[in-house]
Amino acid sequence: MSRFFRLTTVGALALLSLPDLGFAQTASAGPSNAQRMQQSGVNDVPHCKRKLGTLSITNGDNPNGWTQYNLAPPEKLLRVIVQRSGCFNLVDRAAGLNAATTERNIGGSLGLQRGSNVGQGQIKAADYVLVAEVQASNSNSGGSAVAGVAGAFLGGALGGVVGGIRTHKLEANTVLSLTNVRTTETVAVEDGYASKNDVSFGGGGGAGGGGLFGGVVGGGYDNTDIGRIVSLSFIQAYTKMVTGLGLLADGPAPAQAAPSKTFVTTAPTNMRKGPTAQSPILRNLPPGSIVYPTGNKNGLWWEVADENDNTGWVLNTKLEPSR
Repeated sequence: MSRFFRLTTVGALALLSLPDLGFAQTASAGPSNAQRMQQSGVNDVPHCKRKLGTLSITNGDNPNGWTQYNLAPPEKLLRVIVQRSGCFNLVDRAAGLNAATTERNIGGSLGLQRGSNVGQGQIKAADYVLVAEVQASNSNSGGSAVAGVAGAFLGGALGGVVGGIRTHKLEANTVLSLTNVRTTETVAVEDGYASKNDVSFGGGGGAGGGGLFGGVVGGGYDNTDIGRIVSLSFIQAYTKMVTGLGLLADGPAPAQAAPSKTFVTTAPTNMRKGPTAQSPILRNLPPGSIVYPTGNKNGLWWEVADENDNTGWVLNTKLEPSR
């Protein structure tokens, strides 16, 4: 068998092995597998029955996971996912906070109109911090050896079609960790994984198309295959997290470690058996003593526990928040 015949046969077999391609098909013909996978993932973003608390989102400390694929930091993507899920209230500690700080500084230096509801003690504290990591992702795009040889030998339109065949392998591993701000306890850590194997023509492999998050994410997550795979991986990790926290089920909210804010005494204070000045004294608290309110109140009297687990009543006028 001649070398010409063998190579021509290889080229023909390479074309016949690709289902329903056709010579007229281009890179932009229809959504890619990654786009269809992400659309399915977006539709499957969980919707919680209740909110666990207030959440701040931050990017992991190794930006190489997303910058090597020209993706924006994942914080913006996670904000959209979390907002759609309804599992947390969100606070902005990035661009939104910077803009708010600018407005507050303007008010402080120039003054605000009467009735402007901006002042001290109004910023909401985050109960939890969500850290988003792109642990590892892989984007390989290369023509097969058979297609390359056959395309070079055949030449012309047929050679261009065969030589333009590319095998794309995309995969991403992501990690989400949830930390309780008050206790610094790690509440949950979940990983996500998504992959895509596809055979397509060169020139992008059908990566074009409209943004599946309504165009609000950007940064490569809506309009590139690797961005869609990373998005799908994060959706999987987030779904596992809120499922494990019990936020998708009916019933009372799951208990999370969130102790009451601590206070300290500002002067010598009597801890009494009841919420009156006539109640017997249980112990004397020197200034600077740490106490833990139980939540029971009677006028100016608060029920508190000290560090020895003694429980009694004190006047809140002699307390201030610990720092």
